Amino acid sequence: MNLIRLLKLIDGNPLRKLLVFASASALSTTLMLSVVTFAAQQIDKTREEFVNVPLAVLFLLCLVTYIVFESRLVERFASDIEEAIDLLRMKLIHRLRHADLWQLEHFGQSRLFANITQSCKVVSSNSQYLALATRSIIQIAMILIYIATVSMISCVMLTALLAVAATAYYRLGLSLERCQESLAEDEGKLFECVSDLLDGFKEQRLCSRRSQALGEEFNKLSLHTVTSRSELHRQSWQQFVFGETMFNLMLGLVVFIIPVYSPSVRTELVKISAAVLFMVPPVFGLMQSLTVLRAAKAAAGRMMELDSELVNIVELCSEDGEQKVPAGFNEIRMADMVFAYPAPGGEIPFTIGPLNLSIKRGEVLFITGGNGSGKSSLIKLLTGLYHPQHGRLLHDDIVINSPRLAGYRALMAPVFSDFHLFMHLYGLGEVDRTEAEELLRWMEMEGVVGMAGNQFTRTKLSTGQRKRLALVAALLEKKPILILDEWAADQDAYFRHKFYREILPELKRRGMTIIAVTHDDRYFDAADRRIHLEYGQLTELHTNREETI
Repeated sequence: MNLIRLLKLIDGNPLRKLLVFASASALSTTLMLSVVTFAAQQIDKTREEFVNVPLAVLFLLCLVTYIVFESRLVERFASDIEEAIDLLRMKLIHRLRHADLWQLEHFGQSRLFANITQSCKVVSSNSQYLALATRSIIQIAMILIYIATVSMISCVMLTALLAVAATAYYRLGLSLERCQESLAEDEGKLFECVSDLLDGFKEQRLCSRRSQALGEEFNKLSLHTVTSRSELHRQSWQQFVFGETMFNLMLGLVVFIIPVYSPSVRTELVKISAAVLFMVPPVFGLMQSLTVLRAAKAAAGRMMELDSELVNIVELCSEDGEQKVPAGFNEIRMADMVFAYPAPGGEIPFTIGPLNLSIKRGEVLFITGGNGSGKSSLIKLLTGLYHPQHGRLLHDDIVINSPRLAGYRALMAPVFSDFHLFMHLYGLGEVDRTEAEELLRWMEMEGVVGMAGNQFTRTKLSTGQRKRLALVAALLEKKPILILDEWAADQDAYFRHKFYREILPELKRRGMTIIAVTHDDRYFDAADRRIHLEYGQLTELHTNREETI
């Protein structure tokens, strides 16, 4: 069972503790049954008017024992399952942090979000029922043992009926599980339709036919989801009715069937009937637990399946055992690097390269090219985020292999075209507030955003303003190489001019190596060199600065 596999992730043998506490709780309940039936029998025989104090004290001791161990069972199990969930969640996050970018881009974010957040919540909310199910099974077994001490034939016949009922109940559960999987698939499609509506809101508002078609699709999916959920409710209720029917059959078996085959049992019918009635809480507890646990089991299974899949996309390089790469360098070089995007059978894949590019320390390099020419892919290859099928990346004469990759990446501070602006400046330690405020003034953001500790006071800004903050964050990292992918594209004319004529020259003066993807042909003279990409092939062109010379 997936929840048991989940518990095995933690140390301390939690399953043994679960069995010990569940057994103690079940045993105390069974002893209470024995005490109550024996006391009732004694009262019937002696007709005494006074309470049997020793039996009453024994009953209270059993009750206290039950309360202690039942509480400890839930408390200990809840703690263990939360620890296991946290361990698995952190494993998933660790694998994500070290995943290969190319494979992660094709993995599917919705599935990652659902498993790391929603599945954890489902397991956490419902896993306590595993403790209840364990205790219920043990308690049912102990009550059957008690019945065996009274009447062996009653125990055998009741056990046989329970076995048949459990088999039928399990098969009904499998059908219910398939229904839940179908519902989850339908709800996933419904979620995708809502995402289309929100992400493409402007497009659907500008086209009434698209808006109507989207509404019709949502209505169809919604109706299908209603049907699936109604079927789920029907099967759940059918399973519950079956469980109640089986319990009533147990009572009928004791009263009407067993005395026919064993007349001597008639004198013990009260004890056996009382024992069967004592089975009501564990039987119904087990029924409820198995129904709820299916969702927790499925969620735990999805998380562990995701973990095994993420193992396959983790990069070979490890930040834990990384080899440092010197911050000082004379040249970074791409040597015969080739990267080809996968293509369906029969189609020619888009290939970048072979790329041979040398970048000198302290120079400003512009990368130009049309849409789809491979500029962003070149940046990902240069930063080591994409792994080439052929060729090498060199830091002076050092080949950047897997152990050195993390150290090499640490030399670069990027602002990608699809950048994410972190409100909290993770990994920077204590930020120099004076320097941060000076950079904000330089980016003309001092009246818009401030610094509160190690984070910006706000990030909900225009794209151009957010890019300025991203550049501030990149400069605060104090790395020797600055990567800018279409940074100026969202700036107004004034700040674009300031970027090329003031900011870039100043950063170059400070000794930074700047690699920028740009379309601003008016400012090509701001670069020391310019390379152009067309259909994945690289050509070095002259800059406007060279023309003026």
